[in-house]
Amino acid sequence: MPDRNQSFDALFLRSRDSPAGDRIVSMLTAEEGILDAFVFGGARSSLRSSASPFVFGRVLVYADPIKHYRKLSDLTILESFSRLRESYAKLWSASVIAELIVKTSGCGGEYGEVLELSLQALRILDGSAEEIADMALLAYLWKTIGIMGLQPDLDHCSLCGKRLVPLDGEGSALSGMQYSAAQEGFVCDACGDEGIAIGEEELRCLRGFSRDGLADSSTLSASDAARSSLKGIIYFLSQKAAEGTLLTLMTQ
Repeated sequence: MPDRNQSFDALFLRSRDSPAGDRIVSMLTAEEGILDAFVFGGARSSLRSSASPFVFGRVLVYADPIKHYRKLSDLTILESFSRLRESYAKLWSASVIAELIVKTSGCGGEYGEVLELSLQALRILDGSAEEIADMALLAYLWKTIGIMGLQPDLDHCSLCGKRLVPLDGEGSALSGMQYSAAQEGFVCDACGDEGIAIGEEELRCLRGFSRDGLADSSTLSASDAARSSLKGIIYFLSQKAAEGTLLTLMTQ
């Protein structure tokens, strides 16, 4: 009989109670993707209280293939990201990350890459000033959209194919560009129809998100207007990737 106990490094994404009152947790692992497991024990159970969202640890999971259920047997906490709960902006950003992972089934199956990127994001949120939370989340979402192969082309108009930016990728757009939700891509002004205008700030940030690591991307600066445009684009694309509403985004 195969060993029913499995051990993984796992990031806890959410916890919920079943109708029977049992606690069920969802975890992201590099090896098995997203796992759901029961956590038994009363309100004073240390295991039950430790298995909370945004905890990263080494877990021992008992799997029963006949009854089709898993039970969390043990947890050794590696990182707890406790400072997330000191700031609404940080906690909200972390919640968006967790919901996106669940809704996209680990961003389409790239479990190891998504786990590492998510841990980087939580470390940045946990250890940085609250003001960084907005840009860190935008950079994370843009990168996960790229992992899923859904990142729109920044260089060419999605309708006519005209080049939108200089060959070196720097500076402002060649002849104006905007993001079109109808086309789900960037278009030139000649093809655009009341889309989100992309100026030099927005283009610089999107280029930075694509080119740089998450830590450097999180420190990019942008005006309130540019941030609003970036949110409109990236939040829309994230919801398309999730094939439905990301409820956490609706609570901002």
